[in-house]
Amino acid sequence: MAENVSVVAMYLLAGQKIKLESPLSDENHLGFFVHPGPIVFRGTERELVRGFLVENQDVGGIVATGEAEPAVIYTHNRAEDNSIWFFAHTGEKAVCNIISVPIHDHSSIVQGGPAYGTFFSDDVID
Repeated sequence: MAENVSVVAMYLLAGQKIKLESPLSDENHLGFFVHPGPIVFRGTERELVRGFLVENQDVGGIVATGEAEPAVIYTHNRAEDNSIWFFAHTGEKAVCNIISVPIHDHSSIVQGGPAYGTFFSDDVID
């Protein structure tokens, strides 16, 4: 990653929503002006929503909040990973990596094993 990129990660299930606000601030904590867009992202010209861009729009989408702040609501639609980028007018960037958590019930070791402090063992008990 480039030096001027701030990175954070979130775990989401398909169907969950999160509000993302401008993650960057200057030394006075006033925040950066958002990039007005459009920008060229991975070789394609893309529009920004209040400075934000979803890397894979098939996996999730963003809409602007009703407020005048640089914020969006991201809805995670599929059990796949995604990234939401924020671009400041001054060139700084931030990315929120969405790590998808598949729906699971801990009913088997493959599903995460029993919850509440019980542990799996391969040892044969005589």
